[in-house]
Amino acid sequence: MILGHHENVFATSISNTLSLNKDVTTLDWDRIFIEKPNFDLDEQILFTKNGQKILFSITKISTNDFEFIISLTNITKCIKIHMQQSEITQSTGLNSVVFVSEKMQELMDITKTIAHVNSTVLLLGESGVGKSLLAREIHTLSSRAAQAFVSLNCGSLPKDLIESELFGYEQGTFTGGNKAGKIGLFEAANNGTIFLDEIAELPYDMQSKLLDVLQEGTIRKIGGVKAQKIDVRVIAATNKNLSSLVEKNLFRKDLFYRLNVVPLELPALKDRKEDIPLLIDYFLANFNRKYNQHKIISEYSRAKLMEYDWPGNIRELENIIERMVVTNTEMVIESLPKDKTLSAFEENTVEIKGILPLKEAKKLVEKDLVLKAYKIYGSTYKAAKALKVDQSTIVRKLQQYNEILEYDDV
Repeated sequence: MILGHHENVFATSISNTLSLNKDVTTLDWDRIFIEKPNFDLDEQILFTKNGQKILFSITKISTNDFEFIISLTNITKCIKIHMQQSEITQSTGLNSVVFVSEKMQELMDITKTIAHVNSTVLLLGESGVGKSLLAREIHTLSSRAAQAFVSLNCGSLPKDLIESELFGYEQGTFTGGNKAGKIGLFEAANNGTIFLDEIAELPYDMQSKLLDVLQEGTIRKIGGVKAQKIDVRVIAATNKNLSSLVEKNLFRKDLFYRLNVVPLELPALKDRKEDIPLLIDYFLANFNRKYNQHKIISEYSRAKLMEYDWPGNIRELENIIERMVVTNTEMVIESLPKDKTLSAFEENTVEIKGILPLKEAKKLVEKDLVLKAYKIYGSTYKAAKALKVDQSTIVRKLQQYNEILEYDDV
């Protein structure tokens, strides 16, 4: 007998008869079906047991010695997983800000308030926290939503090309340039929004020209003599400390004040860990759809993803989920990718120096496991279940370690 198992499907290969050897439990067909299945045929039967719809399948694999495969699939659970992934996609969309945390709710409340005015917005935060996504969200919520949203990474272009990209140039200005001239990104974004990412990388001489645009609401193409009136909402973003750059004369003070009208700081992912499960489901549904997969991430892997501090923030989480989907051959993903940072993170954190009495060493390991389980699962009940002890034991141990109960005890 060959037995394969995971949380949704299990299969058995049986030879000759249902009266198998003493180490294998014989299935009592009369308790499941009114009439025993016909094992001479390939059949599928859908039945309900304990409120779950189960698909019972029989596939003959040999005619000589009457071998066949029996598989039972929990259809109810599969449908539930599919609906959950569909709801995530429908409720968030492919380019929406995904969150449940209070920190992000406060930020989004402010975002909705300022979206309808034309004030310049400065987005702050670490790399990968979702500044470009929030910029697009501001545009989408604004009265300019039907107009253009134009984005430029100020650190992605050579210095001598930034001015022509931003403001364009008149015909005949450059040898080898477009004979008809070129419109710049500000003109392309007229009546809409322009997003200037990595604004700290903007060359110093270009900062004064951007300041003129913000103050006067006009642009002048390279080689042009007339100023052109434009109506553009400017959103800038940086992961650097602009105040510090101002003090070092690396960023214009007057431009900083112009940009800093409505500063919004996005929290790092490690400071909004309650958003991680939703983000995991969001990216999982996205990549399952993109690669035509139906992968599921196990509870163990989810717990490890919750524990990690994510120095690369949401962008790193997105990349890890994509890698998990495309590199795993099993439907249920039981482990994290082979990644240097993740591998180091998964190693045991208990370090015992020198020789300790065995009883004291056991206490150190126990404390590490209890605290780690409580941090991963977020409740004394779930931590107790994972460590296979009573919930009261976890509560008592945490009190003993002077650990403040921060999470919901469910």
